[in-house]
Order: sequence, then structure tokens, then C-alpha cells
Amino acid sequence: MFSYLDPGTGSMIVTAIAGGAAGLALTGKMGFRRLKSKITGKPISQSESVEDDSDDEDDE
Repeated sequence: MFSYLDPGTGSMIVTAIAGGAAGLALTGKMGFRRLKSKITGKPISQSESVEDDSDDEDDE
């Protein structure tokens, strides 16, 4: 049953690993922000929860 792997199988495995890593990174980032807000007592502001990179483009 495992004697043949379709050529797309490797790509599917790499994509699944990359998606899982991205999901873990996002979950960790959100968890850290929640923990930080509980420790400092400051609420998570809307501007912190949604990152906007448009500020970097204005500097150019």
C-alpha cells in the first residue's frame, strides 16, 4: 500500500506542515498578547489586534 507515492504527495505534505506552522505561530502570537494584556492590565486595542503595514509604506 505504501510502495507508491504520487508526485503531488510531497507537495501536499510540505503544504500541510507550512500551514500547521503558520497556525501555531498565529495562535502563539494571540496567546502572548492575551497573556501580556492580563499581566499589564491594559486591554488589547483594536489597532494592536489588526496589524496594518501601511505605516511602513508612508515612510518611503
